[in-house]
Amino acid sequence: MQQGTAPHVEDRGRSCQALAAAAYMRVSTAEQKRRYGIPAQAEATRAFVEKRATWRLEGSWEDLGGSGSTTSRPGLNELLAEVAEGRVDVVVVSSLDRLGRTEAAIWHCLWQIEDAGAALECCDLNLGEPGLDRWLTIDRLARSVEADYSRIVTRTQAGRQLKAVGGGWPGGPAPYGYRIRGKGAFGSTLEIDPTEAAVVRLLADLVIEGGRTLMDLAEELNRRGIPTRSGRQWTRANLHRRLKGAAFLGEAVFRRSDQQWGGHCTRLDDSGQPLYGERVVIPLPAILAADGIHAFQQALAELARPHRTPLGEYPLTGRVYGPCGRPYVGCFRSNDGVRTYRCSGWQQNVPCGCLYLRADYVEEHVALHVNALLASMPLLDRPILQVSSEAQTRLARHTERVRSLERLVAQCAEELDGLRNQAQHSRVVAAALRQLEADQAALERILSHARDWLEELDVRAGRDDRLSAVLGAAAPHSQDLSPSEQRHLIESLEVRVDIADREFRYREGTKCLTMQWHERTGTPVPPDPTDVEWARIEELLRSRYRPHHFRSPLDLRAALTGMLHRLRTGVLWRDLPERFGDPRRVRFRQRTWLADGVWAEIMKLLGDGGEGTPVLIHGAAPELFIRSGHGVDPVGIS
Repeated sequence: MQQGTAPHVEDRGRSCQALAAAAYMRVSTAEQKRRYGIPAQAEATRAFVEKRATWRLEGSWEDLGGSGSTTSRPGLNELLAEVAEGRVDVVVVSSLDRLGRTEAAIWHCLWQIEDAGAALECCDLNLGEPGLDRWLTIDRLARSVEADYSRIVTRTQAGRQLKAVGGGWPGGPAPYGYRIRGKGAFGSTLEIDPTEAAVVRLLADLVIEGGRTLMDLAEELNRRGIPTRSGRQWTRANLHRRLKGAAFLGEAVFRRSDQQWGGHCTRLDDSGQPLYGERVVIPLPAILAADGIHAFQQALAELARPHRTPLGEYPLTGRVYGPCGRPYVGCFRSNDGVRTYRCSGWQQNVPCGCLYLRADYVEEHVALHVNALLASMPLLDRPILQVSSEAQTRLARHTERVRSLERLVAQCAEELDGLRNQAQHSRVVAAALRQLEADQAALERILSHARDWLEELDVRAGRDDRLSAVLGAAAPHSQDLSPSEQRHLIESLEVRVDIADREFRYREGTKCLTMQWHERTGTPVPPDPTDVEWARIEELLRSRYRPHHFRSPLDLRAALTGMLHRLRTGVLWRDLPERFGDPRRVRFRQRTWLADGVWAEIMKLLGDGGEGTPVLIHGAAPELFIRSGHGVDPVGIS
């Protein structure tokens, strides 16, 4: 029979040199992290390695608080990089469930380790020699791990179900408006939280009153100084989730199937029903009267659920930093339909005040920087091309593994047919049939997992091929990549964006009409008028306007000087220095002169000398400081 693809630990061609071993440890809960999980695994792996004279422990890698069903873990990824570099020959785990709690997760982790170039050993169980026996052993152990995990989940969920049926609180945070009485003890229930209940009643009144949007309601709570439970400011998204909560329904529902967002939603089966038990309604002490709940539900139906844009459309999330030092995240401004990046500190108790950035603008400038960076690098040094080559190697190795499993399954089927076709079946033949059927079932399970992993590797390789095609050119154009591919590239180049201009103030609304006129006509902004020039301008104004135009408390010469100052400096109207007059009056007078054609004549009178400066054109973002982790000098972009 075809044997497995992983070489045995003792057959790696290092008979005269110690094998480099690495310990991989994982805990899936914060409790294990704080207490004994990692130390116990570390002691087990250390003792396991010390018993082997030709092994040496190179180090340990760990993932804290990670899920056992995922194969994407930072610690594991770092370890795989060490294996690929040839610095690790064997990976040691205290038990097989450290790779994962499901069959698929265990196999995927194992194949990643083997294809990177290392063998896997388990402290508490001998996995056997490479080949069919090893595969069957791992299959048996992986099934046992998943069965144990399923039993734990089933018992836990059954206990929560019984507690909910009895009117107790089954676990998790209390709904807004309530708190847990007897938290951590048997028989804990919900009771009204007076502070949050007052907010519930206020919101119910505001929604029933009508005439407000979700944003209006959130701003009203923030204006009154009412924070969320976590101490942050209210937004449309978190407010909408609260308005759909138990306090406004008049009941708490355990295993709701109509709220499927976030990380704590009810798991559903293929038919859309709760997977671990039936829906349970838990009676609650009422915060709102029954008629109030009915009126609230009718009014709430008129409020639209806030628009959500997938984070995958924001490749720079976590890569942009504001003056406060916090990272920016993607944020869709649904009121004006603009994609932006916003500082993650804006919802703190004291907002940081960092400005937001238009996503298209900052992404475009980062793409230009990335293009220039890649063009300056030799082709072989471009990181994505190296990653693409490794992905193709992993894909080829796993493809051969799948073919090997297919041959084994076919061979089992052929041998089974031969035994079944025998004229007489003895006890020995019957035993052989049972064993072959069990082996075939195990191999088919492994083959199914292998094909799933092959499909995932194929998707990754396809993505890397697209990256290679774009970035392998002499003049790369990263804008041609999808947002997720751009993010992969940006992370590989370790790009970081800092806001260099801390004084920048974002311009809302449309551009000033006078600025548009100067841009359209190409007219420069002239110097301030001299006494002679002002006399000519005043004569022009008096020929065009009636006496009431000059009875305003506004000094027209100072106002004109302020208008020119603003066009040259780009200062906001509200920040116009007092010496020029009331900014609102100055702005109104400028609009009047522009609409009447007087502004063009004033510019002609002041432009006779041919002097002037271009009107200041503001970009959509402040000056940015972009750098990468590949030894290239950072650049500033405005």
